[in-house]
Amino acid sequence: MSNAEQIEYWNSKVGETWVLMQERMDLALTPVTTALLAAAAPQPGELVLDIGCGAGETTLAIDAVVGEGGHAIGLDVSEPLLARARERAEALLSEAEFIAADAATWAEESGFDLILSRFGVMFFADPGAAFANLHGLAAPGGRLVFACWQPAARNLWATLPMTALAHLLPAMPPSDPHAPGPFAFADPARVATLLEAAGWQDLAFHSLPFEMMVGDGDDPIASAVQFNLRIGPAARAVRDAGIGDAAKPILAEALTAFLQDGQVRLPGAIWLVTARA
Repeated sequence: MSNAEQIEYWNSKVGETWVLMQERMDLALTPVTTALLAAAAPQPGELVLDIGCGAGETTLAIDAVVGEGGHAIGLDVSEPLLARARERAEALLSEAEFIAADAATWAEESGFDLILSRFGVMFFADPGAAFANLHGLAAPGGRLVFACWQPAARNLWATLPMTALAHLLPAMPPSDPHAPGPFAFADPARVATLLEAAGWQDLAFHSLPFEMMVGDGDDPIASAVQFNLRIGPAARAVRDAGIGDAAKPILAEALTAFLQDGQVRLPGAIWLVTARA
């Protein structure tokens, strides 16, 4: 997708669905958020920019640390998610600011001590230009920290539903592995090249395997099926193919193997990327 297509996509029904799933998604990504914030190590008084902030989970956590002497700004293209982020900020009496903007070109402020992102940087149509723009927003020596997905083969949360439903879905043509999307930054060598060309230095890639909790509650299997029909690659494929009812029992059977202690957890793996301006 182009950046314009991404903006249209996230302001459609998809954005509203992610608002409804905000608490579930934040819970599923708790291990990632914890590791991202630890690597970012925000400090009181810092100016921080959160790219693709969504419903505000990471921005609000950062704002609580930087305090009154600092400031946290969250950027996103989805108005529904930003509306939810502002609601959460108001409830928490947070001074975090949420702006509807494309981070690839936004330049209303600069001098950021920290620029971070939880899965918000893999969707740039021109990632080289976008990282160059972010470099220009950073203070000298400013830190860049982001989480991106490792290859799909290491992320069963994404591949299991698609594999289970493959016989019901139309054949998919081969796709460009570098096209904007969840796994566009799976190759660390490519990401390193993009970052270095944009002026970032002291790059490091930390591998973080984790388990994504996709189902819990009174009926964790039904919860996990609902999760997969609303979030992730299978959700869009099922919706486009109109096979929602047929997909449910198949997904339930596939997910049962991952039920343990009242929760359904699927393996995932990310790169935690750090750099300096």
